[in-house]
Amino acid sequence: MCPFCRGSEKDTPELVMAYPNPKNWQIRIFPNKYPVLDPNRKFKLMNDGLYLRHTPFGFHNILVETPEHDADYNTIPSSHLCSILTILKRHYMNLMKIDDVNYVTIFKNHGERAGESIHHPHIQIIASPLFPEVIEEEMESAEHYFKEEKQCGTCVVIANDLKQGKRVILENGSWVCMAPFVSSWPYQIRFYPKRHICDISQMTEAEIRSLAAMMHKIFGGIYRLFEDFPYNMIYHNFPNSDFWHFYIELIPRLVTHAGFEFFGLNVNIVAPEMAAKDLRDAVSK
Repeated sequence: MCPFCRGSEKDTPELVMAYPNPKNWQIRIFPNKYPVLDPNRKFKLMNDGLYLRHTPFGFHNILVETPEHDADYNTIPSSHLCSILTILKRHYMNLMKIDDVNYVTIFKNHGERAGESIHHPHIQIIASPLFPEVIEEEMESAEHYFKEEKQCGTCVVIANDLKQGKRVILENGSWVCMAPFVSSWPYQIRFYPKRHICDISQMTEAEIRSLAAMMHKIFGGIYRLFEDFPYNMIYHNFPNSDFWHFYIELIPRLVTHAGFEFFGLNVNIVAPEMAAKDLRDAVSK
């Protein structure tokens, strides 16, 4: 039996929280049974000759999104998606208050091709003293643009793409979903808040409701296009700043990257403008 299903609670580590309660939970959070980091190890940097290493301090938790084993965001009601995002925000804020935690990585794997080891809707949450390399690179690029242009580069991109419209998939009062101009994967999309916020903690209740409704519609369209849809969903958070703009990235794993991509050169067989058109048509059905 799936350890994330209702009735298998004894097969997972001790509960961190459950909503609305442990007995009749709809969402629950608990430590990963096989964590990549250890909350019982004190953080310490160590010099190892030419190299610098550190103790594996940190937290690795699982947020089970629903008791429904085969659900996804196309079948989960937007009201429940709203609860997921609200609890995710709360847990993120709690982790960021812990000493030596400087970054909380949030991601969701769906399907074997996307690295999912247990088939049941869930999000992985890893709190660490160190920033992921990709976030550091994006941060440096965003900060450089802000220093040169005195404005957030992502805000500029959002305004430009909303004006052009050809890469926009769906828009509401608070969010825009679009295919990024530099798309490394076919049908890669991003959810951008229109308001300049830096992480999930800054989302208002109204923005959470708008995002949940948009996610439900987008996933409905995606599943009309693809019967099998493995994907990774990544939350790009960063502490409050003028130059960093929070977004959520959805990367469909419809193709397999090969050797060429190890050089940082990606071949995308579907132009983002075509992907956006296909998804707009599918969402509107």
